[in-house]
This record gives sequence, C-alpha cells and structure tokens, in this order.
Amino acid sequence: MLKTILIVDDSAMIRRIVSQLVQQLGHQSITAENGLLGFELAVKSQPDMIIMDIEMPIMGGFEATWKIKADHRTSHIPVAFFTALGSEESIVQAKEAGGIGFLNKPICREELSQAIHDIIGTA
Repeated sequence: MLKTILIVDDSAMIRRIVSQLVQQLGHQSITAENGLLGFELAVKSQPDMIIMDIEMPIMGGFEATWKIKADHRTSHIPVAFFTALGSEESIVQAKEAGGIGFLNKPICREELSQAIHDIIGTA
C-alpha cells in the first residue's frame, strides 16, 4: 500500500537521495528544506511518516517535532529523526521531542526499509 513519507532536511542532496530510496521502496515522497516548512507541509499533506533532520536553519528538527506533536492536526504522524549526530544526548532529545525512531546518516536502503516497516508497518 502506497504511503507518503515527508523528508525534512536542509541538504538538497540528502533530500534527493532519501526521496529516491523511498520511491524505490514503493512509496511517495515529499520534501521540505527546514523544520518550519516541514511542519507546514505536514499540516497540508498529512503524510504517513516524517523523516526529520535535527540541525537545520530557520527551525531545527526538535522544535519542528514539538510543533507537530503539539498540533491536533499532525500529532498522530510518527517522526523518525535523521542525523549524522548519533550521540546519546541527541537520542534522548529526539525521544523527548516525540520522535519514535532514529536513523543515522548516511542511510542505506535496507536500514530505511526496516525503519519504514517498523514505524508504519510496511516495507
């Protein structure tokens, strides 16, 4: 079943690569370049899952996830954090913000497939 996955990352290259992987796995991808745009797109498009970078200009991933989880229109959407900063502190902050998964950069197809399956029940 086709799912929509929102990819929020300030790197155009990362957005393109992850978007292609999501599509190869049989899903639709939409992208945003910062947390504020990610929040607005989440409200508008109601994706099945969000992959959220942590460090971004304008609004970072933690703040964007707090907004997503605090808004009744988007609070149900699962958020997996995506970052090169896999520190214990980042993992704790990700969970406190409402994230349910943590993906490290660079990502491989198998890891992304497993995360999508674990979070929204499909590969």
